Amino acid sequence: EFGVGKTTMAKEVGKKSTELKLFNLVVIAVVSQTPNIKNIQGRIADSLDLRFEKETEEGRAAQIWHRLQEKKKIFIILDDVWKELDLAAIGIPFGADHKGCKVLLTTRLQHVCTRMRSQTKIQLDVLSNDEAWTLFKHNAGLDDAPCHSELIDVAQKVAGECKGLPLALST
Repeated sequence: EFGVGKTTMAKEVGKKSTELKLFNLVVIAVVSQTPNIKNIQGRIADSLDLRFEKETEEGRAAQIWHRLQEKKKIFIILDDVWKELDLAAIGIPFGADHKGCKVLLTTRLQHVCTRMRSQTKIQLDVLSNDEAWTLFKHNAGLDDAPCHSELIDVAQKVAGECKGLPLALST
């Protein structure tokens, strides 16, 4: 789904994880429709204060892998994943290789979760009409204000055009 708040939700989970000290390190990297492995590796390396000694993707992956192995509890958020991603090619240890490394990915495509063997899937759906109207009223400042019926009619049409997408309703 577009605009249901996947990225916002992932960032908030990362922020809360840091505040609650659930992990020693929280890393967020945007993957996008055309993933650039070197950029993803660079983002992870920046979070680790890691300077690459190798230039190839494989060499960089090995350096990231080793550095992440030194950390006890790591939370890696991969945002906007469009197709199956080889975590080992990036340098992200997972499964039996590092039980303290947790990976959260956001995607709009269910099959990505399946192909990457996600353990838990959380579906974010659009809001119901009532929820959408409540969010729109709140963001438009119409909660407590006495409004004319014409204004309410227009506001409800605008909220309807947002199709229950939280981001559109908030904007």
